[in-house]
Amino acid sequence: MYICICNALKDKDLVAAASGDTRSVADVFRRCGRRPQCGKCLPEVAEMIDSARDLANGPQTIAAE
Repeated sequence: MYICICNALKDKDLVAAASGDTRSVADVFRRCGRRPQCGKCLPEVAEMIDSARDLANGPQTIAAE
């Protein structure tokens, strides 16, 4: 599915670019060889970065009080 219509970037392209040591939305677009245009996709790309970071960190355990 297309996430960034302006740059014709699909979810699989953006998820792959968001994995690893990506720190920002700009990093994701750089890895794709593009630049954000209208900005409508930026929140969704930021979520992809957060999801990739959560997967990399593994499950977190929270101690009960």
